[in-house]
Amino acid sequence: MKIFVLFVFLFSCSITYSQSGITPNNLPPGEIIKYSKPLSTYLGTYFNTGSYYNANVRDGFGFKFSIVGMWTNIPEDQKTFIPEPGVEGIGELPPTATIFGDKASYFVSEYGYFTYPTGLALKSIPLGIYQAAFSYFNTEVMFKYFPKSNFDKANFGLLGFGIKHEISSHFPGLPVDISLQLLVNNSDAEYKGDEVDQYAKIKNNNFAINAHVSKTFEDIFIVYSGFQFESSSMDLTYYFNENNDYFGEQGQINQQVDVDAENKFRFTLGGAVKLGFFVFNADINLTKYTTFSSGISFDF
Repeated sequence: MKIFVLFVFLFSCSITYSQSGITPNNLPPGEIIKYSKPLSTYLGTYFNTGSYYNANVRDGFGFKFSIVGMWTNIPEDQKTFIPEPGVEGIGELPPTATIFGDKASYFVSEYGYFTYPTGLALKSIPLGIYQAAFSYFNTEVMFKYFPKSNFDKANFGLLGFGIKHEISSHFPGLPVDISLQLLVNNSDAEYKGDEVDQYAKIKNNNFAINAHVSKTFEDIFIVYSGFQFESSSMDLTYYFNENNDYFGEQGQINQQVDVDAENKFRFTLGGAVKLGFFVFNADINLTKYTTFSSGISFDF
């Protein structure tokens, strides 16, 4: 049996998690929230990375197309959680895997033997994204878009929007450029298998606001830094395949849970090089999941 947990389509690549036998849809709502929370945190980290490399925004018309690659490290404390199944008479259980973890826990009750699902056993996640931006009057509008598309039994869609304004344009003579930026990103992924229990849907919502500063040297080298507040959540709908009477009437129906991410603040430090219309940049993002990003942009 297969359950869809994550489907992200970028640059003709997809990630689909499936496992035979013991799967996340065996978990009751309270446990699947803890199992999938690191995924919600990662998606927020991913969508809110790579949105700038320069606080300077043209007064005239400008266009920019960027391809951004990311490398996100998964902390050890995001790979396990303490099970609390709410079943009488089983006592305290050892830690079990989250979606990014490895080893699973289990318990024995009057109904028999229950094993938690394992995870993907990931130490890091490399991924990328593309985005386009238009600017005018020291204001930039950015888009991330992938049309709702079907891939076998899954479908995926993405819409992201950002707007920033160069505050320093109102204060001539400042030694650095300063901008404020607002980001909103939403994705929707769904998997429908051949059977009623082979179903999962993820709606991810992300919001961020940041202030960033940059300094350009010789019109070639750029040093930039920023501080960001961000908030992310994931609406997860799945078929709770509970067939051993552990959890009563909750089983054998679709369950919907809200999974809030843990990422709140981010500090970014990076540099870029301008070579004609092309810009190459790299930075480090210090947040719940430390993320390294680099990009190439066509900027004119």
